[in-house]
Amino acid sequence: MLMLIGVALTLFGVLLLLSPAAVGGAVVRLVALVLVVTGVVQLLHSLRSGGSANKLISALLGAIVAGVGVLVWFNPELGSGFLTALLMIFFVVNGLWKLTNAVRFRRYRGWTWLLISGLVSLVFVYLLWNQWPLSGAWAIGVLVGLDLLLTGIALILLARALRRAGSSSYLDTIQL
Repeated sequence: MLMLIGVALTLFGVLLLLSPAAVGGAVVRLVALVLVVTGVVQLLHSLRSGGSANKLISALLGAIVAGVGVLVWFNPELGSGFLTALLMIFFVVNGLWKLTNAVRFRRYRGWTWLLISGLVSLVFVYLLWNQWPLSGAWAIGVLVGLDLLLTGIALILLARALRRAGSSSYLDTIQL
């Protein structure tokens, strides 16, 4: 299973790297769409809420969320800056997870690739931080693509090492 996940992540990473700006832009539009739909659902839900205070708060929150979605749809740079900030948080958590698991599997050959992938994730945070909020959609596509590619390769190599060591039980315990 670990090998399959590694191959899938590697392929997705390559696809993202082939057209990073288009992928980054598509992600921003998708987030905008989700926000609009969520806001509209919240507004509709407010009509069914009991009590006038609940209706008012629910309607207000729904309108804000839908409004932010529309704003992001028509101003993708704003959404891109917001997603870049979220991406920095993701890369910190993801990088620390990879470093922790690399140390956990250090007795197996191939663990260093997971370690390198974790360090690269933390370097991505540094790069994004220095360019934020100007990094934009291309950075989302490139950095997520590189992260998926490196993570996929690391998981493939780790799966091969674990298989050679006869530790198939570890393959089932890795949490992704």
